[in-house]
Amino acid sequence: MTIPPIFLDPKAAINDSKRNQDNLKAVVDLGRTGSKDPMQLVTNNLTVMYTEMVRGNADVYDFMGQPYREGFPVNPGPGSSERGSHTALHIFVGDPREPSMEDMGNFYSAGRDPLFYCHHANVDRMWTLWKDVLPKDKVPTKDITDPDYLNASFLFYDENAQLVRVYVRDCLDTRKMGYDLQRIDLPWLDYRPPIQTALARIKRTTSFFPKVFSVFPLNLTKVVRFEVQKAKKGKADELLVLEDITVDTTKFLKFDVFVNDEDDNPLELDKAAYAGTYAQVPHKAPKKTSTTSIRLRLTDLYEDMDIGDDDSIVVTIVPRHSGPGVTIGGIKIIENPNKA
Repeated sequence: MTIPPIFLDPKAAINDSKRNQDNLKAVVDLGRTGSKDPMQLVTNNLTVMYTEMVRGNADVYDFMGQPYREGFPVNPGPGSSERGSHTALHIFVGDPREPSMEDMGNFYSAGRDPLFYCHHANVDRMWTLWKDVLPKDKVPTKDITDPDYLNASFLFYDENAQLVRVYVRDCLDTRKMGYDLQRIDLPWLDYRPPIQTALARIKRTTSFFPKVFSVFPLNLTKVVRFEVQKAKKGKADELLVLEDITVDTTKFLKFDVFVNDEDDNPLELDKAAYAGTYAQVPHKAPKKTSTTSIRLRLTDLYEDMDIGDDDSIVVTIVPRHSGPGVTIGGIKIIENPNKA
C-alpha cells in the first residue's frame, strides 16, 4: 500500500521529480479521507477495494463503465474501479507544488511519470481479477458481448514504426496476448465490512431528515443527509442511482456515499454503511464541465445493516474536495434490472 521503492531512487530513469514529496513512503489513501492514522488507512483501503470489486456492482458496466455511443453524454458513467482506487492513486502521487498537480495528478500529464504505466498495468490486473477470480454469483455475466465494443479499434505504431490497427476483441484475454498475471494473496477479497445492526436502524421514523425531493438538485459543498424511499418494500435487490452529476472537469472532485451511517466519522470507511464513491482526475480540456451518473448496488449493504425490511433509507453524501464543483441533479432507488 505504498509506492514501490524501485520508483524512489533519485538516480533511476523511472524517478519523477513531480510527485507529492509527503507521500513517497506513506500509506496510500485510497479513500482520500485525509486520515493520518496508518492503520485506519489500511482498513479503509481494504474496504474501498472490496466495495468496488465485489460488493457494489450489479452488472459488467458498473465495473467497466457505461458504454460510449454517438449522441450519448460525453461521460456516460465511469466504472467502479475507474472512479475509485484508480483516481485516488493519480491524486495521491500528483505534485501539489505544480499548478495542475502534474504529473500524475492531471489527465494530460500523467503519462510523463513512469509510475503511470505500473499503475495502469495494475488497473488491467484488477480487470482480470474481476473477470476470473472474484465470486461469480454477484453479477450474471462479466463479459461485454456488444458488437460496438468488440469491433472498436485503435491505431498504434508498432516496434517497427508501422501503423497497425488493434481491435478490442483481440485484447480481452491477456494469455492470448502472450502474458499472464501472477496470482497472489488478496487481503481485500474477503474483507466484507463489519456488520452494523445495533445502531444502523438509524431511525425507523425518519422525520428528522429532509425528503429527497426537497434536497435536489444539490450543489455539493458540504455534508448532506436525507431520506430516500426504497423501490420495493421489504428485502430487495436494489441500486442507488445518482443522476445528472455535473462536474468541473478541471478540478479533483470526490464524494462518498453512506447509508444509515450512525457515527458520521468521515475518516472511517471500514463499515457496512459505506456504499461507494465518485471521483475524477482533473483534465485540461476546452469543455470545462461534464455530466454523468453512477449506480451503487445496495443488496449486500441491506443485509450487513439489517435494514432490508425498511421502507426507506437515510443517505449521507460526504464531499472529499474543497469548495464547489459538483452538482447532483437527483437520486433514487431502483430495482436491479440485472438480477443474478
